[in-house]
Amino acid sequence: MSFLSQLQAWYLKNRLLATISGIVLIGLFVALIQFVPTETEQASSPLPIQQNPSLEATTSMTKNDKIQSSQQQPVPIVVDIKGAVKQPNTYQMMSDDRIKQLLDKAGILPNSDLSQINLAEKLTDQKMIYIPKKGEQPKNVVTSNGVSSSTEKQPVNLNTAQLSDLTNVPGIGPAKAQAILSYREEQGQFQSVEQLKDVKGIGDKTYENLCSYFTV
Repeated sequence: MSFLSQLQAWYLKNRLLATISGIVLIGLFVALIQFVPTETEQASSPLPIQQNPSLEATTSMTKNDKIQSSQQQPVPIVVDIKGAVKQPNTYQMMSDDRIKQLLDKAGILPNSDLSQINLAEKLTDQKMIYIPKKGEQPKNVVTSNGVSSSTEKQPVNLNTAQLSDLTNVPGIGPAKAQAILSYREEQGQFQSVEQLKDVKGIGDKTYENLCSYFTV
């Protein structure tokens, strides 16, 4: 029997198996064609985007600069000026203004003694500035560290002071004065001036400006 005859006999005997095998092979071939990308598809596939570290750092620095710049912007403050000026009053200024700019608004009298005043001193909120006359000892003069000194008034006793006594102190408004009285009522008498730091609204910087005005 020839090879072709044997193959034909085998096919007739295993026709179903041969048909199924052929279908499976065709299916695998079609699936292989669909899942293998062509050269065109590979060329058009988007490449992963790589982030530029230097660009990110520059963007971060720019944001930080903007935040710092906004924090350093001058803000409105209110200061009180008395003594040898044409218009003693409270004035709204900016936190980066100097005493000279305040005097430009208030006006200077001919007998004012500016030799006792630091005209380049920056203004601070709730500060009272006294301009002495010539030959007069200054009552409240802003010094180089921003603290007002008083040569005539005695320190205020924190344990006996009333609301009016406290509000007469430069830098103490009604709110801070009431906070001091409330603290004294709740905690008892002050044992030291440094306890002012424990009063609500009085931090280290405010304490440095106020401590010379008080005693216990």
